[in-house]
Amino acid sequence: MDFRYYDIPDDRALSILESVVRLYTEAAVPVSSTAVAKDLGHRWSSATIRKAFSELEAAGWLTQTHTSSGRIPTDLGFRVFVERIVRPGAKQARLEPWLESELDLRDESLTTLLGNAAALLSRISHSLGMTLLVFSPAGEPEDSPIKITGVDQLLGQPEFEDPQPLKVLIHMLDDAAPIQSYLRDIDDRPGEIGVRIGDDNTLSELSSFGLVTARIDRSRETAMMGVMGPVRMEYAPIIDALESLIRLLHSGSASN
Repeated sequence: MDFRYYDIPDDRALSILESVVRLYTEAAVPVSSTAVAKDLGHRWSSATIRKAFSELEAAGWLTQTHTSSGRIPTDLGFRVFVERIVRPGAKQARLEPWLESELDLRDESLTTLLGNAAALLSRISHSLGMTLLVFSPAGEPEDSPIKITGVDQLLGQPEFEDPQPLKVLIHMLDDAAPIQSYLRDIDDRPGEIGVRIGDDNTLSELSSFGLVTARIDRSRETAMMGVMGPVRMEYAPIIDALESLIRLLHSGSASN
């Protein structure tokens, strides 16, 4: 990963990037300087924002699909957004009360809990939810199949109006073994949120997707949970929800 974003630490650049990411995530169309100026309450003029666009393009944060179009975030731009804007605020636990009310935290197995949570996350993020048991309650390695939910949510995204991404997605769903192995081999520490954007994913089939994962332990069970969607997916609520799940399940197992 190219971490050139550390070369541009000023608040204006981050504010403009955040606006472009939010507007692009909402509408899936290139974002104009006029739209950013309006979104930011005309804090800066359109001319100032266009100049900033050029600087952010040079840094690799934004790109322009056509000379007359607005900008869209690059994979690196989304990475900056996640690391500099989303993660610092992820522990606000906005979704924690909702998840606690929706899930039976005490009486269900970890895989059932995470399967139900994946369905909830698919609904709010319009992405795929995936769960995979890694170690059984006896501490033995598991070879259980991956569970995937939210296909209908993901197919409603505009990216899949293009035949090529749709073909890749259908192939992955038809043969889930590669992504199952990929999730199983992720070596993030338990309780750690992993975010892989585009080419961060070493599985080539995922090079045009975003993937947010968490390895969660509970009562000697270990499972991987993943949320996969377009690179444009909503990282903030997904990370917030996974952080909340980790806290809820940890406290639940500690009190059993």
